[in-house]
Amino acid sequence: MSSWRDRFTREALTRSFAALRIRDYRRWSIAQLLSAAGGAASQIAIAWLVVELGGDGLALGAVTACMMVPTLALGPFIGVLVDRYSRRSVLLVTAVAQMAVAAVLAALAFGGALEIWMLMALSLAHGLAFAADNPARQLLVLDLVGRERVTSAVSMNEVIINGARVLGPAVAGVLLVFADAAWCFVVNALVFVPSIIVLLTLRPRSRPTSAPVVEESAAPDPPTTGAWRFVARAPAVRQTLLLAVCAAAGYNIAVVIPLIVANVFRADGGTYGLLAVAFGLGALPGAFFSATGPTTPRGGEVRMLAALMGLAVLLSAAAPSLPLLFIGLAVVGAIVMWFIARANALVMLSTPTPIRGRVMGIWAMALPGSTVVTGVLVGALAQLTDPRLAYAVVGAVTVVVAALSWRALGRHDGSGDGSGDEVSGRAA
Repeated sequence: MSSWRDRFTREALTRSFAALRIRDYRRWSIAQLLSAAGGAASQIAIAWLVVELGGDGLALGAVTACMMVPTLALGPFIGVLVDRYSRRSVLLVTAVAQMAVAAVLAALAFGGALEIWMLMALSLAHGLAFAADNPARQLLVLDLVGRERVTSAVSMNEVIINGARVLGPAVAGVLLVFADAAWCFVVNALVFVPSIIVLLTLRPRSRPTSAPVVEESAAPDPPTTGAWRFVARAPAVRQTLLLAVCAAAGYNIAVVIPLIVANVFRADGGTYGLLAVAFGLGALPGAFFSATGPTTPRGGEVRMLAALMGLAVLLSAAAPSLPLLFIGLAVVGAIVMWFIARANALVMLSTPTPIRGRVMGIWAMALPGSTVVTGVLVGALAQLTDPRLAYAVVGAVTVVVAALSWRALGRHDGSGDGSGDEVSGRAA
């Protein structure tokens, strides 16, 4: 009980918002909120267009898979670039590329020329940019705020991203009801302008050098070998990555929730948009709670959150009415984002500095890259059986993986920083 009270002391709350003291981080956060909201609106529009064009669960899963294939296939290789080159330069390129994809989607949608295969192709193009954007975006935060504020920054990022999960779907829901899906893509293209402006004027701190470094014997390894060896020899990091795959399947509501809305409750795209808003509303307090925890995440906290995440998904899958589904998805959003923020920080802070980009590339493969596989599997199961059952399977698997990870995560007491037992294998 005392540990929970400790989360809401003045010291804990000050620590939670420490990253916001950095001016460049505040500016970048506002730009992130806008670009993430535009992306969320675009994803809602794409999912609903797939349904309108006659697509089924497999089609929804395939569209998601197309966007995540590059992340799954290229994660650690992209991480090499992020380790070697300016995160800001990488993000400028990815922002321009994503803006271009959104503009093409808008033009095709306004012209009435969109087909499912086009949505897949453009999702793949977006995914190529996203594969580099994800690890670069996470590590730019570390460059901006420094290691001592990284836990605060990761949690604040989740608040921002999930604020976007409220704003973006809300905008998409209004546009789908009163206008056209094409306007969602217009919004998505425009909101990258602030990100580009901010990136051009940022002055990141020098990369941290206080964290442990990789042994010299690791130097001859191929670019990604050290990262994979580190993950293999760090049990808590390895199990956290497996649980991140489960989290990706749990928050990927674009695969099963449109089918539940359309086939079970016979509702429209506006209802789906509101359900996505409910998920985002729940995610906001979840991200906030993650920020009030200890500066360095503990494995015991991560494993408990993973188990609760699976139970919340199971209860949502069983919701007998739309109001209960709204509540269930809000709870899922809260726990999933709480888990993601703490798990992300655990992996980042447990990784030696020279391979951090590559390991975060592996993190991106797990979350969200794994949706390439889980999206198709869950979508196929939803099509062959029932969307409720498909979502329930996600929850059940999460509970099982959390149970299997219990011992490994219990050994991680929060002291791992890349130099202790947690990383005894290092990257060599």
